[in-house]
Amino acid sequence: MVHPERITSILVTMPCRISSPAILLAATNQINLVICTRAGKPEARLWTPRFLNTSTLRRKQYAFSRSSDGFKWVQSAILLKLTAQLANLRFVADRKPAEKETTGHDLTEIERTIERLKAVDTYDSGCLKTIRYFEASVAQQYWTIVGRKMPDPFNFEGRTKRNPADPFNACINYLYGMLRNQIETAILSIGLDPALGIMHRDGYKLPSLVFDLIEPFRPIIDRVLIEAIVMGKLQNMTEDSEYGSVRINQTGRKTLIALFNEKLNKTCLYKNTKASLLNHILLETRQLADKIKQHGN
Repeated sequence: MVHPERITSILVTMPCRISSPAILLAATNQINLVICTRAGKPEARLWTPRFLNTSTLRRKQYAFSRSSDGFKWVQSAILLKLTAQLANLRFVADRKPAEKETTGHDLTEIERTIERLKAVDTYDSGCLKTIRYFEASVAQQYWTIVGRKMPDPFNFEGRTKRNPADPFNACINYLYGMLRNQIETAILSIGLDPALGIMHRDGYKLPSLVFDLIEPFRPIIDRVLIEAIVMGKLQNMTEDSEYGSVRINQTGRKTLIALFNEKLNKTCLYKNTKASLLNHILLETRQLADKIKQHGN
């Protein structure tokens, strides 16, 4: 038995049954219960009504999302992401010495892109398009290098967000699903609207603020998977699906959940501060909420 005070969230992977007393116990103790697909994508969530927020904060969040302060926040978040991606590439750069010269050229190009992003100083609606361009440019180089540096069967030719055809993409999608759960939980707990973002487009069923806030944390999760693959920790992770793609099998899910939870509670360096990844997520969310609350004052 585990006391409810020691539980912060419950992740349920379909198919599964859970009793109504267990659901009420989770709600009473402010434990988020998230139901995910077999691929790790959150599909349903139960949370306490105490997370509901006032309209004042939501109005400020909307104003912030269309302001220069909001655009500056996006710039800083993407800079964190690109810098961490560059660090990941340096980690894998020596895995295939024969390609070192080509990789070095790519790293130099990414460094230049980061400097160009830092130089953006006009914060209007057009700057978001510029930021997206720089992010996409680095992403293409980043995944190309990571894909060819991974050992078989984890090498791949490109990033696939849906219906992955290779084990790496299947694994990273599953890990991103768990990360998204933590980000969304932090946003809800602070009282912000997860569907009202800045960089990512608004749309029905699209938690755009979650997609904004998750960006600087993605490379941290990439590194978890990359290191596990390099160290030979992942074996027989996937199985073929009926749609011609691959999906994580039961053994793979247990392994990835264990890796994610270990990283979530382990001390790591983020923005020159040492704390657990979970605390970094909570702090980043609180800092964003503070910026929103102070906007226009």
